[in-house]
Amino acid sequence: MIQLSALLAKLTEKSHLRFPSVPDGGRMVSRVDLLHPDILPDTDTLYLCADESLLLDETLTRRLLSLPLPPMILSGCQAEPPLPLICAEPIPDIRELFHTILDILKFEDRLQKETNDLYYMLYTGKGLEGIVKQAEVFLRRPISVLDAGYSMIAVSPLMLHLPFGMDTSEEGHFLEAEEVESLRRLQIENQIYQNNQAFFVRTEDHPDTNWIFCAIRIQHVMSGYVAVGLPDRAEASEHELRLTTALSDICSVEMQKHDFFIQRTGLQYETFFNELIEGRFSNLKMVESRFRVLNHHLGKFFCLAILYCTEPHNSELFNQRQMTALRKTYPNSMSVVYKNDIVLLLNQDQPVLLNQKLTGPLEQFALHNHLKVSLSQPFADILKTPIFYEQAKNTLHLSDISSPEQLLFFSTEALPEYLFSKCDYKELETGIHYHIFQLQDYDREYHTEFITTLRAYLSHDRNATKTAEYLHIHRSTFFYRIKKIEDLLEISITDSKLLFLYELSFKIWDYLSK
Repeated sequence: MIQLSALLAKLTEKSHLRFPSVPDGGRMVSRVDLLHPDILPDTDTLYLCADESLLLDETLTRRLLSLPLPPMILSGCQAEPPLPLICAEPIPDIRELFHTILDILKFEDRLQKETNDLYYMLYTGKGLEGIVKQAEVFLRRPISVLDAGYSMIAVSPLMLHLPFGMDTSEEGHFLEAEEVESLRRLQIENQIYQNNQAFFVRTEDHPDTNWIFCAIRIQHVMSGYVAVGLPDRAEASEHELRLTTALSDICSVEMQKHDFFIQRTGLQYETFFNELIEGRFSNLKMVESRFRVLNHHLGKFFCLAILYCTEPHNSELFNQRQMTALRKTYPNSMSVVYKNDIVLLLNQDQPVLLNQKLTGPLEQFALHNHLKVSLSQPFADILKTPIFYEQAKNTLHLSDISSPEQLLFFSTEALPEYLFSKCDYKELETGIHYHIFQLQDYDREYHTEFITTLRAYLSHDRNATKTAEYLHIHRSTFFYRIKKIEDLLEISITDSKLLFLYELSFKIWDYLSK
């Protein structure tokens, strides 16, 4: 089936015919037939008239006009019969034209069937790999689907046998850095971004292989592309171009179906950064290669910031603006929207110092945009990004509960709580030193304040004067209480190892009390 106007355009191209007027060019044509007196008329059939006298046959005319929608008739006649007529100039050879149209309709039927079969693959659960494998059956060409960061997220069997272009490791398949440079140097990358349909190119870097490229767009953002190889310097056929365009649309649906790119920012490195957060890489050289390909410098020291929005907003527009602002503030950083939060990777050659110079702009940014920010500890191994992402995420959750009015949270200040959150609740309780329970029982029975005194001493840098002032007691009273604690527990208050265990016990106690 094909739209009438599209069919006539193809006839103009193939048979050099002209059609001065086309009534209702939006009609769909599914069949072609020769007009004759005994036809059973059909509104989706294009009738070719070889005998002009038939157009004046009253019986045939009445039969055709009895339909709710009169059929389409193509003729070389210039007369104006009662029926709507598509006139061709010059007068065509109707028999030859019949076979030309028949070939066009067969082509459209084949293309539609193959497209439908690819769309059906969306329901089979075989993912992008299954879709690409089926597309290779139809095209008989090597096919790959790449994200905007040049990771090959689906590769057909024939593509695996190409002698160039692919860098394979445990992490998956990636376009080699040299190939990315070639795409940019030859302006092919720009064409992918600018075109909505598949297009054909000859690449001087690989004279024995031509290519078809087509962008994959999600919510109008270029999220990746399809590449189809044409060996032996072959030209791209209409079938290959149109099926590749359909394939890119189907890939877009599949990627959205699995939330492949939820809340995209349109940045080339987005998929790569997502995979870095999810721990998809175990090879440092591969990570270094991806940074180079994406025009980013890989530093030696890193820190992750998670920005959580406390108020509802228009996700796409809001996040796009935040990405732009963050890149201006931290030029060598990467930022993505991941699981509804903005994640920022600080990436620099000097050690990351969590001082006012670094965190001040981030805190102001959070204040102006109704955000809360959690910073991981600085780290020097980029492959450990998933661990520090989890640390920052947990710090945000834990600190927001204890300090809901605060905007900026540091994982360095919540290390014990973070470690506690990874433990079983009952097992964590066993980490409280038994002396703490002994003091608690003694206070309850004799109405003393030994627990309060010990906690105050530990939280005031183990300074007697500061502790006494805090408790509003005389220094001699403080020393009396400490001596009683020492006698009761048979310890020395100068035992630093024991005092550390008491501090840890109080932190566990507070954590379990929330």
